[in-house]
Amino acid sequence: MICRRALLAAAPALLASRGRAGESIQFRRHANLAGPGILPRHVDVWVPPDAPAGHPLPLLLMHDGQNLFEPASAYGGVSWRVAETIMAGMAAGTLPPMIVAGVWNSGVQRWGDYVPADLVARLPAPLAVRFNQVGGGPSRSPAYLAFLADVVLPLLRNSYPVAPGKAFIAGSSMGGLASLNALMERPDLFRAAGCLSTHWPVLAPQPEPQAGEVPAIEAAIAGWIHDRLGPPAGRRLWLDHGDQGLDQYYAPFQAVADKALLEAKWVQGQDAVSRAFPGTGHNEASWAARLALTFTFLFKGQA
Repeated sequence: MICRRALLAAAPALLASRGRAGESIQFRRHANLAGPGILPRHVDVWVPPDAPAGHPLPLLLMHDGQNLFEPASAYGGVSWRVAETIMAGMAAGTLPPMIVAGVWNSGVQRWGDYVPADLVARLPAPLAVRFNQVGGGPSRSPAYLAFLADVVLPLLRNSYPVAPGKAFIAGSSMGGLASLNALMERPDLFRAAGCLSTHWPVLAPQPEPQAGEVPAIEAAIAGWIHDRLGPPAGRRLWLDHGDQGLDQYYAPFQAVADKALLEAKWVQGQDAVSRAFPGTGHNEASWAARLALTFTFLFKGQA
């Protein structure tokens, strides 16, 4: 159900950040949008300044929205430089102009908002209990996805020149899981997902091999993708990881996901990309550095 209260919210504030080259990055902030079952949060929206006036543009939703446009709100003071990456791609002819909406995370409830409920349900009971303990309670992914579908998307389509059709979605770490979950659960709304440094282990910092948790999590991942993703049907999926910090634990899980994708008839390089980036870690600077590659694949044929 569409939340009409959100559609009648106060006008967004116009904010600006200074890009690395000194350019002004302007975006609008829709403050404290609310949805049932989750905490209120901001949504920051950027529209390319050089986009043709009134021309419908594809829409990209991104999780952890406070990290996208400005260092002041970004984790560790380092942003993803999303606007700069897209403008460079537009100038090179490799990316189309697009609207980007950064949905802020909720802080203490981030894990529970992002981790897919169906994935947690496939874990052995002791693992699921541990997640609930460290993640601030059971998964709220159905409520978070409903918030995107019923509050955020209608607001954006009513406020900006969003092109008809399905949106794109992307995120990192737990946001990678949330992006894949959106592609699975709402193929009517999302056509492509970018999942950077996907936090496959679910628990942090890594599962305990001696307790047999790795095989259990791998089985949950394989079953989740097998049962929920289905064939591509025109969708696209980007998956990646580094090998430093938290990313050092991801390769075996990514191999399981890659096998499940192959069994679901996703063709590497055509429907999906799975890449490793040696020497990179679990941080905003690493994700910003490969964002152009991610977007170029997801938006292939759109420029």
